[in-house]
Amino acid sequence: MSARISRLDRAIGLIPWALAVVFGAVAVHLLSLLALPALAPHSAYRRLAANLPVGEIRLLPRATPDNPGPSFSDPFAFLAVCRFDLTGGPLRLRATADGDHPLSVSVRLADGAIVYSGSDSQTPGGRFNILIVTRSQAEAIDAARDEQDEAAAADTGELRVVAPRSKGFALFRLLALREGEADEVAAQRAGFECKSEKPPA
Repeated sequence: MSARISRLDRAIGLIPWALAVVFGAVAVHLLSLLALPALAPHSAYRRLAANLPVGEIRLLPRATPDNPGPSFSDPFAFLAVCRFDLTGGPLRLRATADGDHPLSVSVRLADGAIVYSGSDSQTPGGRFNILIVTRSQAEAIDAARDEQDEAAAADTGELRVVAPRSKGFALFRLLALREGEADEVAAQRAGFECKSEKPPA
């Protein structure tokens, strides 16, 4: 009887060690997943930053079986990207859906983390008017607007996205519902706007 109790005591004593091992393994796994995008030498942002000026839109080639494109592509998606660096000032994004081709916009940090994602069905009239700012820029804009007339300061439909870090990129995704719509979609993509603005005074 005493031997059985002794074995039970030892087994119970091992439980904290087993839990510590499990939690340690989970913590290492999570940390590795979080660190991987920033450490990846061929991350989306690093490829864009190599030859895409800040505030300039680039139309990405359509994904094909021979050229699958980025991991977020599909054969019916037409993509445009715009890199930003908020140290030089806020960035304005504008795009309007035509009602026939679903449009979505996402704002991502340099490590790929998404800070905003929305579709045209969630915006007034299918129009995107996004201002990407840092926290300090947002505070400066609010302070400046407090000194202005409320009606003059209002920017109808503006969505402000406060980025926790200054570098990243915006991704426009336009969906073709049928084959043979490449020309229509390309014309709509040409109307996308990505423009750096002056820092708030």
